[in-house]
Amino acid sequence: MAVKQNGVLATFTPTTSKYTNQTVAAPGTVAATAWNMYTCPQSTLMSGKLIVSNNTGGALNIDVGIVEQTDVIQLDALSAQPGSPSGYGAFSFPSGTSSNHATSIVLDYANWNNTNFNSGETLSWTNSNRSPAAQTAIIHYWDQANNELWLRDMSHPLGLDAPSGDTNFTSSGGGTCSAGTSYAGTGGTAGWSGNLRFYDSLNGTLYLQNREFRNNLDYAYLYDNDTNENREQSNNNLNRSLGRVWRPVATTQQRYAAVNSTPATEFISSNGIKCLISAVTQVSAEQFIVNDKSLNDNEIFELNGIVLGSYQSLYVKSTGAVTFTLIGFEEVAQSLS
Repeated sequence: MAVKQNGVLATFTPTTSKYTNQTVAAPGTVAATAWNMYTCPQSTLMSGKLIVSNNTGGALNIDVGIVEQTDVIQLDALSAQPGSPSGYGAFSFPSGTSSNHATSIVLDYANWNNTNFNSGETLSWTNSNRSPAAQTAIIHYWDQANNELWLRDMSHPLGLDAPSGDTNFTSSGGGTCSAGTSYAGTGGTAGWSGNLRFYDSLNGTLYLQNREFRNNLDYAYLYDNDTNENREQSNNNLNRSLGRVWRPVATTQQRYAAVNSTPATEFISSNGIKCLISAVTQVSAEQFIVNDKSLNDNEIFELNGIVLGSYQSLYVKSTGAVTFTLIGFEEVAQSLS
């Protein structure tokens, strides 16, 4: 197998290393205590070891996990969901392939021209609050009865934060609609979307690969290896480790309308049910390989034998500034057929 990358693959220092996102003005950085510090690219095998060094002056605990998501989204109790179903299997969330997605972004519209909207069409509009002003998204689900378009893959996460007045939307299939001050009840959210890696229908848990995540990979281009998915393959560890972007899913989301609000976050199922969520984490219990390990001051911990396949990530956490360093190889791997 051909070596794609070797040496230091990623570094991270909790509470010191920062991430940012497009929804806040620069620098807009947040010091993270936990991070998917590395994601194995497509058609790639990574083999390496993690070195953790504590020079903070006191003992700290660390977590390490192998994960396949950025956000673990727990749906609310069944009694809180529409219709109070008897099980989470009542919600359909196809998952596991590059064509499976989930979203909480919704546009409440009016002034529809009676041309049907269809899933997969591109929706376009102009928002002078953004640069460039031309905005797009993909239609994920059309709730005709409630005048709602559920969108994913926003060109900008604040694309629906339009200036006062009215905004006209046009789909690639010819459908048009409007939202704004002339149309009571209209508005749009700054929610989240991404590829749905897995839906646990027993426990009601969505494992989301958040489109607004970037470590050594840009998740906006996940599963599209011919474009910008791989950010760096020339042993430039700085570029791989310091360009972090993320906006974690939250239990409430911003809605832009005549009167702005922060409603509870809902994800739309493919059978049209608006599912409330109750909690969001980065990792689930079964994904830890090191959990709550104490590391004394001036101690070095080495975790050997780490092997990751395509789109598996190394998750690390500490509430203090220990240093995590991943050293290893990336090699071209044969794609599964």
